Amino acid sequence: MSFGAMAGWQAWGLLALTAGVLTWLFYMKIRAPRVRVPSLLLWAKVLDADREVTLWERIRKTVSWIIIMITGVVLMLALTRPAPGVVAAGGGRRLIVIDSSWSMGAQMPSGGTRWARAIAQARTLIAASAGDEVALATTADGLIEGPTTDSVLLEASLDRIAPAGGEGGDWPQLADVSVVHFITDGTIPRSTADLVASGARVNVDPVYEAASNVAITAFETHAGGAPDQQAEAYLELANYSATAQPVRLVVTRGTASVADTSIDLAPGEAVRQIVPLGVSGDARVRARISARDNALAIDDEAVAWISGAESLAVTVVSDAPGFLQVLFERTPSVKPTFVATADYARPRTGPEHVLIFDHWVPAEAPVKPALFVSPPTGGWVGTPVTEKSPMWTTALAHPVLRGVDPSTVTLERARAVQSEAWTPVARSATGTPLVSVAETAEHRRVMLGFGFSEAESNIALQPAFPVLLINSLEWLARPSMGEQVRPGVVSLDAVVSRLTSPDGKLVDVTRFGDAHLARITMPGLYLAEGGGMRSALAVNVGDPQVSNIGRTSLAQAQLAGAATTASNAPWWPVLIAIAFVLGLVEWWTWHRRITV
Repeated sequence: MSFGAMAGWQAWGLLALTAGVLTWLFYMKIRAPRVRVPSLLLWAKVLDADREVTLWERIRKTVSWIIIMITGVVLMLALTRPAPGVVAAGGGRRLIVIDSSWSMGAQMPSGGTRWARAIAQARTLIAASAGDEVALATTADGLIEGPTTDSVLLEASLDRIAPAGGEGGDWPQLADVSVVHFITDGTIPRSTADLVASGARVNVDPVYEAASNVAITAFETHAGGAPDQQAEAYLELANYSATAQPVRLVVTRGTASVADTSIDLAPGEAVRQIVPLGVSGDARVRARISARDNALAIDDEAVAWISGAESLAVTVVSDAPGFLQVLFERTPSVKPTFVATADYARPRTGPEHVLIFDHWVPAEAPVKPALFVSPPTGGWVGTPVTEKSPMWTTALAHPVLRGVDPSTVTLERARAVQSEAWTPVARSATGTPLVSVAETAEHRRVMLGFGFSEAESNIALQPAFPVLLINSLEWLARPSMGEQVRPGVVSLDAVVSRLTSPDGKLVDVTRFGDAHLARITMPGLYLAEGGGMRSALAVNVGDPQVSNIGRTSLAQAQLAGAATTASNAPWWPVLIAIAFVLGLVEWWTWHRRITV
């Protein structure tokens, strides 16, 4: 037995001292009071009379002493917090690592979740490590507490953690560790070779029980290619159980239900579904499943965002919009407003997602996302660069240029800028910037070094024209953050300065060089904002490696050892209850003159 509140020798010493003090107090002789009486004759006859003494009268004082001794010792045991089932292994600094994979949230057939059992096991290990420094870590969060000998601090840290993914995380690093306790269900295989190589002894503490599960393992949406073409959702459902079962699938678009059906899945079967979502509606799409044997809830729901489902409010500042007006009037997803350059400074009402400046720029740089078409150079824009008859030859892989075929574009003149504020993503053969972008935490901009009139280019008559313009608007106002994002550390666009979780809480966004990083611990739709743009980030858990909770990478010997291990529940609440009952018995019998 080991103790959580103090070292073993201290606990045994306290128990022995408690027993000795209670025995001394119980048998300590108290001087009897002196009473004067007229004669001792009557008392002598009473004391000299023969009376049969019963067995209970002979042992009742001993019984009372035993009850008091047990009560005191049990209270001291509760104070020292004995740890059942775990023997302190060696000495020195220890590291307790809890597997925080999503599979740890699975309900076990014996009751409770794997995570709850892991927390109980961690508490037991902390109690068994009195006198040693202990550090607490998870595979998702890394080191969260310690190293320290304060068990209260360590246990308080256990109350703050929860499964948060981290399937691909590295092992927490801690120097001078002699023993590592890894608490896991083994669903996600992990190598401990690095820990063993460092000289630490690794003890794997399993919390695995086989369980059945159904899951959404893939979910994506695709917008219609034409205005009258409906969007579609792609789903993959899997049944990770030994028996066939019906699975109910409900798909909603915003608040409207678009599908509610039951699918019969055979044992181990995975099916794929295409669900029509309609021509118009909310951009938010959610899928939910339910089934009889379903031990893991985190993979029963998936979310997606239909890119382009919401209309873009665009203000075109131009004295001759020409082709821009024709294009936007034929694009249902764009709601244009046309403003003459002389009227730009006047107050405007209504939403405004993107500004387009055609052959003109304001005196001050706009804060909102903006597209500049062949802007006049100089001033805040940058140093002018002009080239006649440039040939579009080089381009970077950028969302603005996705699907643009430069071989069909003939340019008569390029008028661009040379500035560190702009990053060229397309150049001519001589290096003149043709398409440039600017992205900071404060703004996002696109610059086209050519116009759409016949005197400047033929792009307005080519398929590249609508593709380039719509790509630019989408990247400026609502860039795609990825079709399928897993929880964990997510890389965001540099312009993102604010990330809001599905429950309305802000997520910390960390700037690391040119990258913006955020750690996402829960699935759902996240709102990314910054530089005037807004975009949705769909985060889902669905993964066959996580959802197949009926398998484990743990060895059979480890699982068998775990089955014979004593319960991890703490003893001290039970000991306090026993002490209370014994104290109540002693109080009742003493007042009834049974044990005295």
